[in-house]
Order: sequence, then structure tokens, then C-alpha cells
Amino acid sequence: MNKSYLYTETAFHHQGSYDYLTKLIDASFQAGAKGVKFQVLTKCSDFISTRHKAFADLESYCFNKNEWEQIFEYTASKGLDIVLMPLNVEAVELSTCKGVKYIDIHSVSFNDTDLLQAIRNSGVGVILGVGGRTLDEILAMCDFFADQLHILMVGFQSFPSQLEEVKLSKITFLKQLFPDMLIGYADHSSFDHTHAISSNDYARLLGASVFEKHIAIEEGVNRIDFASAISPEKIAMIVSNLDFLDRHIVGNPAESIRMSQAEEVYRNRQLRCVAATRLINGTILSKENIRLKLVDNPDFTFTRYEEVINRMLGKDLEQDELITTNSLL
Repeated sequence: MNKSYLYTETAFHHQGSYDYLTKLIDASFQAGAKGVKFQVLTKCSDFISTRHKAFADLESYCFNKNEWEQIFEYTASKGLDIVLMPLNVEAVELSTCKGVKYIDIHSVSFNDTDLLQAIRNSGVGVILGVGGRTLDEILAMCDFFADQLHILMVGFQSFPSQLEEVKLSKITFLKQLFPDMLIGYADHSSFDHTHAISSNDYARLLGASVFEKHIAIEEGVNRIDFASAISPEKIAMIVSNLDFLDRHIVGNPAESIRMSQAEEVYRNRQLRCVAATRLINGTILSKENIRLKLVDNPDFTFTRYEEVINRMLGKDLEQDELITTNSLL
């Protein structure tokens, strides 16, 4: 069973503020995330029409390639992996930076063949979001990227998403269809809903092992993608919950048959062999003169009739007295 791996998503929540983005990186580290995802756009007009109403705003949110290199260097210095989501071809060049573990493909770029080819040429492992995609489209991407495709990510953004519309059972379906592939979950529940934390637990129990979560310095502050961005404290709660599930719930099935100390204590409460009536030294034990009953001290005793039948007592026993290893010859 793969251990859980959670990375935070910064998207354009930074709104072009280099300092705010470094704060998001710091917060991700402090929360216990394994990595940080960055949506990288180095030239706005490569991605969005200049006639789009949001063009000017988005252009003001973009960092240049040199700034991204510095951001990646800072992230790597924290020991955090980098998940690169390139929105234009030039952004793929950053995949050579230290610390880049995965390239994530944005849903809107699903048919951008130039970008997809550049990503394939990079050789970096790919995360594919399957939200809003048909099975045929997913299979086509599997063929295109082959072994380079490492993770299929369930979930989509509806600002925020409703869990009942996400259909978490897709995790089970994909796990069965692609047994050698990692399946992930990108939650986009509202920041103030309990599902923002609990849905990750559900996903883990269904077989997801990779998790993406939007992070905010302050929840609810009106910034880009704030609807599903949660505090570092909540990120830490998710990390802690996933760690608990890894260690105690979805661990190695082969080891699950081993009893814990508490279960051993529970087992030792079982009925023990006692004398059915007063028995004298030299009595040969039989089913008729033995009973199974609860006792206070189960040490060095017997739990099955066949362990003591036909054996000889080496001492007198009163009624209900335990038959112990020291009672027998």
C-alpha cells in the first residue's frame, strides 16, 4: 500500500505577489505538505485571448521565467517537491529546475497538442486530472504518455465543488481499471465545509494515495480561488488524518492479522479450565470434572478441554479453582 502524499495548490491565489507566494510556500512546509503545485504562465497571450475580460488581471498575476526559477529554488530549499502545471509551452522549460517531481496537466489544456508534446518531451512524470474527461479521453492520454503518466487525479473545481457531484466512487473504478497507476484526489469543497477535510479521508479509504489541496494564508479572504482554499492548520489536520489512516487503517493487509497488545488482552479474557467439583491429587481429568469459566488471573492456564483431558492432577483442587500448569503432573 502506497503511503499518502499531499501537496498544496497555490494556483493564482498569490495574484502576482511574490511575497505572498513565498508565504504560501512557507505555510505549506509548516503544515507538513510534501510538495507545492504552481500554475505557471510566462506569457499571458499564449494562454488567454487578449479579448478575454480577465486578460489584464491575469497578465498582472504572471511572473517571468527568472522569477519562477527563484521561486522554485526557494521551494526546493525547503525540501518540498515541485508540481509544475505549465499553461504555455515556455513554462515547460522550467521542468529542468531542481525539485520538479511532476508536471500536472490543466483540464483546459487537454487538447493543446503543442503543450502536450512539450510535456512528453520533458520526460517528467505526469499527473492527469480526469475531472470532466470521458474514459476514452483518459485512455487516449494513457496511450500518449505511456509509462510517463504516473497519477490520475479525481476531482474538479466548481468554485466550490459539491462532494455529491464529484463522484468519489470514480477512485475505486480507476483503481480497478489501472491497478499499477497511482490514483489521487484533488478536493475543491468549500473552505468552510467539513468535507474540505473529511472528503480526503473518504478518498484514502477508497484507494487514493495522492492528494492536492488549495492553501490560503487566511480562509475566506476574497482572492483568486479562495472558495476552496483552506488554512495551513486545516492542511495539517488532513496530513495528520492521512498519516493515521496509513498507519492504522489501510496499512499492509498481510500484517493486519497480527494482534495488537490491546487485542491480545481482549483475547486473554476467554474462558479457562477450572475444577468442576473438589478434586484430589492423582485425579485423571475428564470432560466430566472440568468446566470452562471466566477467571481473574489467566496466566499459565488452559483454554481448551483437550489440553488437559487424560492428564493427572498433582495437587488437590477446590471447586472452580483454576487448573494451571503447576496443577498437573
